Formats: sequence, structure tokens, C-alpha cells
Amino acid sequence: MPLRSCSSSLPVLPVRSLRPALLAGGLLALVGAWSPSQAAVPAVDDAGARSLAATLKSGLARWFPPPTEDNEGVGFQWEGEPTVKPSGDHYEVALPSLSAEDAEGTLFDIGTILLTVTPKDEGLYGVSVTLPSALKVQNLDENDEYTDAATIGIGKQAITGTWSGAMETMLTLDAALGDLSVTAADGKGKVAVSTLTMVQDLKPEPGSAGNTLWSGPAAFALGNLSVLDEKNREMLKIGGIAAEGGYNRIDLTKIIALQRLSEQAAAKGTVPTSGELLPMMKGLFGGLTGKMSLTNLAAVSPEDGTKVTLGRFAFQMGLLDLDQALSNASFGMEASGFAMTPSPIPADFSPRKLEMKLSLAKVPNAALWSTFTDLAKAVEAEEEAPPPKKGAKPNAKAAKAPPAPPPAELAMQRAMAAMSEAGTEMRLDLLTIDTPATAGTATGALAVAAPAAFGVTGGATVLLRGIDAAVKAMQPKPGAKPDPNADPNAQSLMAGLAMLQALGQAGKDDSGADVRSYKFEVTEAGQFMLNGADMTPLLGGGAEAAPVEQPPAEPPKKTKK
Repeated sequence: MPLRSCSSSLPVLPVRSLRPALLAGGLLALVGAWSPSQAAVPAVDDAGARSLAATLKSGLARWFPPPTEDNEGVGFQWEGEPTVKPSGDHYEVALPSLSAEDAEGTLFDIGTILLTVTPKDEGLYGVSVTLPSALKVQNLDENDEYTDAATIGIGKQAITGTWSGAMETMLTLDAALGDLSVTAADGKGKVAVSTLTMVQDLKPEPGSAGNTLWSGPAAFALGNLSVLDEKNREMLKIGGIAAEGGYNRIDLTKIIALQRLSEQAAAKGTVPTSGELLPMMKGLFGGLTGKMSLTNLAAVSPEDGTKVTLGRFAFQMGLLDLDQALSNASFGMEASGFAMTPSPIPADFSPRKLEMKLSLAKVPNAALWSTFTDLAKAVEAEEEAPPPKKGAKPNAKAAKAPPAPPPAELAMQRAMAAMSEAGTEMRLDLLTIDTPATAGTATGALAVAAPAAFGVTGGATVLLRGIDAAVKAMQPKPGAKPDPNADPNAQSLMAGLAMLQALGQAGKDDSGADVRSYKFEVTEAGQFMLNGADMTPLLGGGAEAAPVEQPPAEPPKKTKK
């Protein structure tokens, strides 16, 4: 049967909740639960094999639980028991046959997974995982019977890692998979990936007591992604996707505590409260950084033949010094090599390059954490508050007294005051847009100011090049008759450029080229300024107030004659 889809051409793969690499990571974590605490390398013998087998048997259902009564999420089913055999310096493990089913009735027949577990010193274990080379996917049909939908193929694989029994965490991971595919059972539709890699390397932070703080990089890369539609026409191709991140001073003891809290709540059928979660999350890590890039994208619509290409797209983010008094955050993105055929706008104004960098500086961590805690408690209190009784009369005294501000509003006011005192700033470090005909740059910053009308003050400066020449080139020649076949998009674009030209301040850049500049400012009094002119009335600030409804006039009193 064909793969289920949102349209007639784009196949929606039935693999939504289960990924081979993530499954392997869960198995590595499961083996880590078997952790004889000793500094020397444990002996590999029959007693150790029995201990590991018992740990696996009890842990499989905990890490990969069976379906729930409400059929939410993914449920796992194990058939049989794990087998463990000592072999030289390691254990050979065969897990029971595994299948998984999601809430929509998609069944993944995974099969037998093989593990190799090698004890090392200091409570570390080398673990390798071998997944089945083919995983069958089935869907429920209208008669509630399973029918073949697709096959997940893994041509090449090598998955290894180092587990810390004391930290209950994967310290290193090196996974490489190749020749991956998801093929429709009837051959109509396919997704193929040449290579997929994941790596991680956590190391103890120097000077951390008991080695509870760890830092290190993690990376993911995917090469040569191809998607075929139901007629086996290539509709999407991506040369590569790469992502990398870094953890700074992550507290693994708190990760363990959060995991245990989650397991305890799940066993009771409850959800942890904010009072239980938030203290554990505070100081969880000092910072996070991440980058992602996509290269050589080419897509074509089978319906109308529209083609889109993108040479490169990338974004990055960072959260730093979250365990210090003041923290900073950053976000950036860039894109280049964009083209679309047919283009919805004139080619001269199609973006060739876009780059943006934003940052948030001097954020008071303690105040924001307190605000977040208060907001979470306020939401819980509102959800737990009993509904008002039917027929209850309002308290006359309470009705006359002004209502107290909601707790959430008070929390936000305290946060604004703290950020104003710390000098918190939201910065536009760079915005660059380049087209064949025009180019623009922008920079600016807003500072939090509690007394200000809008809570912030500051501004931005925008420089646009090529506007004057573009407007002149798009104007009709003198005496030319209107073209009834003129592109309405081009006409709208010309009107927009003319308005920008009129609002901007004319000038020259260092090379002598024409430039239009725009200096925006938000004042403490709540004015929006553009190049020194108050634009508040144009933005609605000068709108007339709504008329006040007057009470009906009383009829004139009758006079005696």
C-alpha cells in the first residue's frame, strides 16, 4: 500500500516516534543501570552474566514500557528474556525480540538487538549496539488489521559509547550509520540517507567537587538526503545537514535526580509538581551552545513544477553563564544561494543573502528564576482552585474594594524592575539583506527601563542602498501608456519602494553611493521617533478616544398652571 500522505505527492513516512539512533541510546542507558561500584575492572564471569541478565530483564520494561491504557505515546513489547554470555573481556548480549506501536496504530517490528558490554575501571563500561538491518513497519487498515506499509533499511552501522555507572549517563557516543532508507511496501515512495553520524564527549569540569559538573561537545551530521514521491520522482534533495552543540558545567547529579523523580511519578500515575521540579532544575547547567547548517537544498513541486534551491542555511544559539549572577543569550541565522523558479518577485529584488544576529545581555538570573517559579505556582493554584459555588452571592465589601493584581502580573513587575536595575538589553547586533538591486543593514538595541511607558527605551538605525536607483528604473518612461499586462507584484513593489524612499533621509556612503537612512527611537515617554519626527499619531497613538456613553436625559417635569 502507498505511504500515507498529506497530499497526493508528498509521502508521510510512518516512522514518527522511533529512530534507530535514539533506540540505541536508550539501550546504552539500560546497560548502565547494571553498575557494580568498584574502581578496579570487574571480572567477566558467569556470575556477572547472571547479574547483567537480571538487570536487563527488570530494566527493559522500565526504560521501554508496554502500551498504556489510554494508548498515548509509544508502547514496547518484548518477547522472551535476554541472554548474556561471558566472552573474554566482555559480555555478548542478545535482547528479546522487540516491537513497538504508537498511538495511531503504526507497528514497528524491530526484532533482536545485540549488545557488547565491556567493563572498565572507575565504574565505566564500553557498550556497542547492533540493530537489525531491516525493520518492518505496518499500519492498521479500515478493518483493524495490520498491513505492510514500509521497510526501514540500515545498510551500515557502528554504534559505540562509554557509560558512567556513577553518573548514569553516556559520557561518549560514536554512532555511524550508512545507506539508510525508508521504502514504501509497494515501492511507491522512498526516503534515502547516505550517512548519519552522532558523537558526544563529556569531560569533568576542572575543580568541580566530586566531578558532578561536566562539559563537552555533541554533534550530528546527515549526508545526501533524497525523497521520492509516489511516482518515484525526486522532489527533495539535501546535500547535508549538520548540527553541533556544547554543554557547559552540566550537573549530572541533578539529571539523575530528575530522572528518578520522573520514574517515581510515572509509577504512581502522577505528574511532578512545580515545587518538586523547579528546585532540581535550578543550576542544572551553566550554558548551552548550538549550531545547525543545511547545504545544497533542491526541491521541486510535482504539481506545478516550481523549483526552489538554497545553497546554505544556518542558525546558531547560545545560553551562557546561567549559573552566574548575569547571563547572556544569542541567536543568529544566515542564508545564501536562494533561487525560486518561477519567482514571485522580480529577480532583481530576490534575496541573495540574509544574515541576522540577535542577543540578550545582562539578564539577572536569580530574579528571572524567581519569576518563573512564581508564574508556575500561580498557574498550578489557578488550576487547583475550586469553581465558584452556584447561586453564591458576591461579597459586598469585596466588590467595593479594588481587585488585587494577579500573582502573574506582580511577578512580571518584579522581573521588569530587576532587569531595569541590571541594565538588561535586547540587541540587534546585525541585520543584512542583499539583492541584485538593493542592500540593507540594521543595528540597534533596546534597554529595559521600568519607568518607561513601554518598559523599554532605545532604537535602531537602518541603512538602505539602491532604493533611489531602483525606483527610477521601475518608473514608466515619459509618454508611455499603461501596460494592462503589467505584473501586479512589481507595481506593489514599486509603491513600497517609493514609500521607503520618501520616509528615508537621503545621504551618501563612504563610496559615494546613494543611501537612505532611518533612525528609529522609542522614548521613555512612549513616543516612536523616525529621523527626529514623532510618528506616534500615525501608529495609532493619536487616535481619538471612544465617545463616552451618556445616560438618557430625564423627561421635563410638568409645571402647574
